[in-house]
Amino acid sequence: MEANRGPSLPELGIGVVYSAGLEPLLERFPENIDVIEIEPQTMWLETPNRPEEILVQPEVEAHLRSLPFRKLVHSIGTPVGGSVPGIEVQLPLLRDTVRNLGAPWASEHLAFNLTPDFFTGFFLPPRQTEAGLDIYAEAIARLRTAMGVPLAIETGVNYLRPRADELPDGEFVAELVDRTNCGILLDLHNIYANDCNGRQKVFEFLDQIPLDRVWEIHLAGGFEWHSYWLDAHSGAIPDRLFELSRDIVPHLPNLKAIIFEVFSSFLPNFGVDGVRKEMERVRQLWELRRPGGGSSAKREAGNRRSSTPVATVAEWEAALGALVVGRAPANALAEELASDPGTSLVRDLIHEFRASMVVSVYRLSCRLMMLALTPDVFRTILEDFWTHEPPHQYAASEAEAFIGYLRAKNVLRLPKLEKVLEFEKAAIDTLLDGRTRVVRFSADPFPLLRALAEGRLPDVIPQEGEYEIELKAEGPVTVTGMDPEQLRGAFPFH
Repeated sequence: MEANRGPSLPELGIGVVYSAGLEPLLERFPENIDVIEIEPQTMWLETPNRPEEILVQPEVEAHLRSLPFRKLVHSIGTPVGGSVPGIEVQLPLLRDTVRNLGAPWASEHLAFNLTPDFFTGFFLPPRQTEAGLDIYAEAIARLRTAMGVPLAIETGVNYLRPRADELPDGEFVAELVDRTNCGILLDLHNIYANDCNGRQKVFEFLDQIPLDRVWEIHLAGGFEWHSYWLDAHSGAIPDRLFELSRDIVPHLPNLKAIIFEVFSSFLPNFGVDGVRKEMERVRQLWELRRPGGGSSAKREAGNRRSSTPVATVAEWEAALGALVVGRAPANALAEELASDPGTSLVRDLIHEFRASMVVSVYRLSCRLMMLALTPDVFRTILEDFWTHEPPHQYAASEAEAFIGYLRAKNVLRLPKLEKVLEFEKAAIDTLLDGRTRVVRFSADPFPLLRALAEGRLPDVIPQEGEYEIELKAEGPVTVTGMDPEQLRGAFPFH
């Protein structure tokens, strides 16, 4: 059977998902990189409390455009596996990014992260039913039109147990690709994690999807946590996954790129040299491809449906979304999902992300609370905040909501906390808009700020007087340890 080649796309080679922490790799070892994949939402700034206002920094995009590598665009904010349309204001920005970077195709996640009422804080698995296929096919068509280039959907990680009333993972992806004629971004680490966690086996999944529709592969590292293998993007590709990949790549006749993913938070430990070594392994995989050869179609599916679906797409999204943000089960479906340990895992991951977002933005203020109140009390405050406020996509908005919660709870009466918060808030605003600001103090602020930066309380009484700190986008803001990448801070697990 002749392969269904789809659109004519260029072979791009191997690359990485871009983050500022990888700049040394791009500068020192450009021979290891053919293409960089850009996640546009991580380059944008959201105005706190005004999600309809997204700030695009032209100088950031200009820098990316100047890098001597081909570019791909991988959206992480408009997933196509849900019934609630993505944030509309992102669509023209995505199209502009694709055009300005010259990306030959774009990709997005087959997942959902929105309900009609809130952002979930995590890419959640779609409802794998016939009704779901109809909804997601429309979402793919809408996003592809908005992007203006061919679109590939990423195969997702799913920590939930398989269900009798859903299509198997591979058949679900195959049906959707057949309906929409889109491409597949085959995230092999996601499929590997699903296999490790008791869902579909890797090769069973691959037997069910049209391999000739795979345009791109993602590879990454992970680790075990609470008896699950996490898609953590934490470092080296597991050896077993690498060997599986060696068997898989020759059967992908239209493979155009292999991308390695590592989150910037893991780079200090993994190191640029660790990434370079992984890229040498990825190059070995790229050399195994057989353009125009390999497999051309999925195998015929067997008995696909074992029972009638018990929940609609909207009911699924409402129940699962509410549970992972910490709400009590509201109906029988929610009770059933609450009994799945994967639901608890996702809720715990979301809590860890939310805590890291707040601490990354209000670093000194959070340290002051932990030192003065103890870490356990600070964690209790965070947990109470999570029960009152759903997640936010960007770190600046999440942190702003937390400060609003502290004000309502009178936590800001803690000595020095109000002033440290004022200083950090001014620093955030300066990073967002570039305007110079002045923060005034009635005592020398530097003993306190330096001590907090070192993780301790000050051991001297500050000298009283009139003091000022002038905050400039390129200046003393750095005393807090913040930077624009932390402020952008979209949820990382994707």
